[in-house]
Amino acid sequence: MSLFTKKGAEAQKSASEKGLDLKKVYIRLKDGDSVRVRLLGVTDNTVREFKAHGDFKKGIYTSACIAPAGVECPYCIAANSGVEGFQDFYARKRYLITFADIDTGSLRVWDASKQQGEAMLKLFGEYASAKDTMAFTFKRTGSGASDTSYNLIPIFELDEKGKESFEKVGKLEVADDFLDSVLIPRSREDMITNLKNAGFPVEQFFELNFGEDEAEDTQEDIVDDSVEDIAESDIENM
Repeated sequence: MSLFTKKGAEAQKSASEKGLDLKKVYIRLKDGDSVRVRLLGVTDNTVREFKAHGDFKKGIYTSACIAPAGVECPYCIAANSGVEGFQDFYARKRYLITFADIDTGSLRVWDASKQQGEAMLKLFGEYASAKDTMAFTFKRTGSGASDTSYNLIPIFELDEKGKESFEKVGKLEVADDFLDSVLIPRSREDMITNLKNAGFPVEQFFELNFGEDEAEDTQEDIVDDSVEDIAESDIENM
């Protein structure tokens, strides 16, 4: 089973098996930062929707909900527990969107909140006819809950090196399981530990007989949990 709620292929492999360095795959930008990209369009392999839990104020950063994979999700249990302070800890929609990085020559992934993702996909639609002929600057502006935005700025002319790279990355193939391989959730044990550290009465809801797992990079470790990503309420859009 997959963590994605809307996707094409059902394959799922770990990032370690694929030899992927998540820190290099995920796009993380601060205010004013940008990356030059080639758009890859909207397909089952380049754009997928999933759900994730997160509460910055509780010290729990955005992490994929594991319920779609047929696994009991501790975060879902906490959200439905009735425990005060966790009633808003439900899973919210997010998007993984794939770009081709002109400067690194590799596939890059952006993890976006529902609003950010929908706004970006709208831009994808507007620039659909230019995706194979024009490069873009993918830029972040702002750093707070109310002033952060991500935009695509057309690059009307590339230098020779840029043109060569633009053509080269256009030949990159996005495998059916590429996005599955970069969406690495926390283990149930890690989730329970996070809940305990956030003040949730885990003893009342879980059997605490697990051991310590070796640490590995997960989507939670890599995603940019900016204030705007976790402060917005998506209740009406769930």
